[in-house]
Amino acid sequence: MRDSYSSITSDKQLSKIKKPIQLTYDCIPCAIGSLITLIKKGLVPIEKQPEVMSHLLEYLSEVNYNQSPPALGREMHRMIRHIIDNPDPYRQIKAEFNAMMLAMYPALKQEVLTAPEPFFMALRLAIAGNIIDFGPNHTFNVHETIQKAKSVELAIDHSTQLREDITNSEKILYLGDNAGEIVMDRLLIETIQHPNVFFAVRGKPIINDVTTEDAYQVGMDQVAKIISNGDDTPGTLLENVSPEFRKRFQEADLIIAKGQGNYESLSDCDRKIYFLLMTKCEHVANHVGVHKGDFIVFGRN
Repeated sequence: MRDSYSSITSDKQLSKIKKPIQLTYDCIPCAIGSLITLIKKGLVPIEKQPEVMSHLLEYLSEVNYNQSPPALGREMHRMIRHIIDNPDPYRQIKAEFNAMMLAMYPALKQEVLTAPEPFFMALRLAIAGNIIDFGPNHTFNVHETIQKAKSVELAIDHSTQLREDITNSEKILYLGDNAGEIVMDRLLIETIQHPNVFFAVRGKPIINDVTTEDAYQVGMDQVAKIISNGDDTPGTLLENVSPEFRKRFQEADLIIAKGQGNYESLSDCDRKIYFLLMTKCEHVANHVGVHKGDFIVFGRN
């Protein structure tokens, strides 16, 4: 596996990664697509659909582009939930994907245990789990992605350094992303066998992001201490999280951040943090310096 960032991107690109990622015009159709996805899944009542779309278009017409994509997602989904009077539209879908991945857990666990390097196998499976997303224009096949993850070359591969930093850290904060994929997160956490891992979930339901309910459903409490970040952003915006979570964030020796939303909100964070994700849009891929669909383990120290 490659572990040299210089072989992937230039110093100029690396400098750009230190800058926060902000909205672009491409984020507008993406936001509208998120609502259309909700509608197609039958999660917005027919009688409410025109009102929701009208309010979203009005909001987007005046949106502030000096913010991150997760900040936009937070406000638009708050508006959607308010209008349809449903605090968690994805609750049933999340539970179904949690159950589906739990059914696959024994076989995946065996794959890890029999791998020449269990840590690297568990890490790749955790990244593969990031395919489970309900964003616009995002289709996925979990089984195909898992098979691909076992052998695909990582576009950015800091996995060896991550393993060393895990060994040398007393407190690890693992930032969860989506329901379903957290089964893979559990598998990675139990593989590293660290005694002091905190697994962070969203404070309130937002899209299919992981909540406390999801974490307990997949048995995350058996391998980590579950904590809430106190916010309903599809990412981790430190200005919005609870004081308790912010304190935990600052005290952690190492932070592992799963998914694109956590990258979008923490790409300029001045902490020892590793991003594990698959790049799902051109905007994020360009910001990182890779291609859309690439798998990365990217460490910032």
